Amino acid sequence: MKVGVVIVGHGSRVPETRGIYEAIASVAQEKSGYEVRVGYMKHHRPNLVEAVQGLIEEGFRRIVVVPLFIVPGLHVRDDIPVLLGKKEGEVPEFGYSRVNAPPGVEIIYADAIGADPRLAEVVLDRVSKALNGSKA
Repeated sequence: MKVGVVIVGHGSRVPETRGIYEAIASVAQEKSGYEVRVGYMKHHRPNLVEAVQGLIEEGFRRIVVVPLFIVPGLHVRDDIPVLLGKKEGEVPEFGYSRVNAPPGVEIIYADAIGADPRLAEVVLDRVSKALNGSKA
C-alpha cells in the first residue's frame, strides 16, 4: 500500500519562508522513500486539504499528516483534526473545507513536533555557530 506524508506548516505572508518546509519535506522523502508533500494552513498553496486530496487522487490509500508545530495550539488541537475529519467541529475560516476521503483511504494524524529532545541539539548547534560568528 502506497504511503504518503503531508507535513503541515502554518505558512507566512513572507514569500521566502515557503522553501523551508519544502526542504524539510525533500529530506524526509529522501530518507524514508515515502512521498512527502507540504500543506499550509494559511498564506501559501497547496493548503492542507489540497495536499491530502492530491495524494488521494494519485492513488495513495494511507496518508500520514504531521503538523510541523512545536506548540500544540489551536491549529494542532482543533483546526487540523477538524479539516481531516478526525474531530467534530466548525471548519476554520481559511477559505477551504474538509478533506473528502473516500472509503478505503486511511488518514493518520501524527503528533506535533512538540518538545522533542533532538531540538535541543539544533539549538546548541545554533549557539555554537553564533559564538563562532557564523550563521546556520
